[in-house]
Amino acid sequence: MVVYNELIAITAGAGLIGFALFLGNLLRRRTIDSEGWAAFFGVTGLLLLATGLHTTLTWPYEAPGFEYYNIAFGQPAAGFGALLLFATIYLWRHRTALEVGTEGEIESATEATLRGLKPASIFVGALGLGMAALAVTFVRFQLGAAPPEEPITGRFGHLPVLEALFLGGLWGIIAVGALLFAISFWARKPGLLRWSYWAFLLGGIALLLFGAMNFYTHIGMYTNFAYDTNYRW
Repeated sequence: MVVYNELIAITAGAGLIGFALFLGNLLRRRTIDSEGWAAFFGVTGLLLLATGLHTTLTWPYEAPGFEYYNIAFGQPAAGFGALLLFATIYLWRHRTALEVGTEGEIESATEATLRGLKPASIFVGALGLGMAALAVTFVRFQLGAAPPEEPITGRFGHLPVLEALFLGGLWGIIAVGALLFAISFWARKPGLLRWSYWAFLLGGIALLLFGAMNFYTHIGMYTNFAYDTNYRW
């Protein structure tokens, strides 16, 4: 079984953190380094779109009881990757307009960028609904429990509710950020963007750390399977 939810998790986490910081710059009316952000969103977006589409279309998670990973990781990754690539194209095409210095120019460029994000917020909200449903699914069906062969998390595999609550909460906070992002534009409640900023930032940090930990725990799990070892930490 060839899987790469570690790369998906750390890339999505980095993408969420990056977008939160980018959004924070807009809200604080700071000058935007358009080319730098375009490059960042391009790298993370391309990785997420490629791995997300492959997971969505081929279902590499084929072990009995783990097929849901193809949905929970692959489909949100593909959608988020496409959105990041949209941001890449937008920022690159408007890089000259965003390279401003006076207060009035910064205000004008910020408002123009927020207007440009408004149509994309519809899909952001749609992904938020999907993430909210996944969050409920994790908890309702107590999904995500690690096998006993997996170091660290496997020690709590007999308590599936713990990882279900963690994953449900993680997906849930990202869902809240996405839904607030969409509502802020279409309900004309710009103040909600600040809550969206914090949801994306905290969710991104947690997702990145979770993915980084999985590099260790998954290799340990494969080692235990292959060599009949018993690494637990």
